[in-house]
Amino acid sequence: MKQALPLLLFLFLAVAVSAQTSFSDRLSIAMLDNDEKIELKVFPNPATQYIGVTKNNVVKQIAVYNLVGRQMKSFRADAGERHYIGDLPRGMYLIQLIGADDKILKTQRVNKR
Repeated sequence: MKQALPLLLFLFLAVAVSAQTSFSDRLSIAMLDNDEKIELKVFPNPATQYIGVTKNNVVKQIAVYNLVGRQMKSFRADAGERHYIGDLPRGMYLIQLIGADDKILKTQRVNKR
């Protein structure tokens, strides 16, 4: 039993590290009509009053969740538009970029100051 405890601890830490290193702040999506790739990113990070998304035509909606999983805000994604988050409390939020057919394209963590 004493030998199994360090092994279990090692496996737990290995899974935790691999989960964190596989997280990507950037995502390339190949467009269906051509081979052009776009990079989706929520900016600025940390944010204070507004967030924006890199210009694209695949994101249709932006949803803001707190770390408990409660949806705090939702925006229709328009090209080049900023979205107001100044009324949210300070903290960490998950921003989901949603495309056609309600498919989640990317989830990015954003710090709101």
